[in-house]
Amino acid sequence: MGTASLGSFYEYVGPVGIVLLLLSVYSLTLILLKVWTFWQARLTRSRVYETALEDFENQGPTAAMRALGQDSHPISDMLRTGASLANSGASRPRIEAVVRAVAADRLARLSRHNRMLELIGLIAPLLGLLGTILGMITAFQALQISGAQADPAILAGGIWEALLTTAFGLTVAIPAIVAFNLSENRIDRLRQQATAALGRFFACLQTQS
Repeated sequence: MGTASLGSFYEYVGPVGIVLLLLSVYSLTLILLKVWTFWQARLTRSRVYETALEDFENQGPTAAMRALGQDSHPISDMLRTGASLANSGASRPRIEAVVRAVAADRLARLSRHNRMLELIGLIAPLLGLLGTILGMITAFQALQISGAQADPAILAGGIWEALLTTAFGLTVAIPAIVAFNLSENRIDRLRQQATAALGRFFACLQTQS
């Protein structure tokens, strides 16, 4: 965006619009980071850790580690850690503690930036409304100054320019809120899957000990 176009943008939406523009760039960056993080985690590939659980139940930790390989799914990381500790003869309480710590770490990584997206989704419409109110105040001040010579077209122009910030605020907020909720829903589903998988793992661990 060149200096002239940026100046025109500022003329239409004022300082609040600039803040919203910066928020939109930041929000888009966070959304892209979330997409990259979830893509790296390969959350749709559950077959690997399910196979590893079956191997652990039937053949022991060595077979489970072999089945897991280098799979990057968060549950695979949890099971890999547990199988490795079980293979080394660690006690069950230690295995549970370490595996739960790994689970908390993986879920925390996936949840990173979620609260910021939620915050952007909450404040962007409010900033847009603030910009609209400030613009309306300016428009009516101009109308008062012009007195009897007031041109309704000037007032109408001031009003639509003021309303731009509300539209801009909603445009920034909607993608942030959608990204936040999709992320939270996926993490909740992963948390349920991890609870079930680790329940099977610990039950089998107790049987084998």
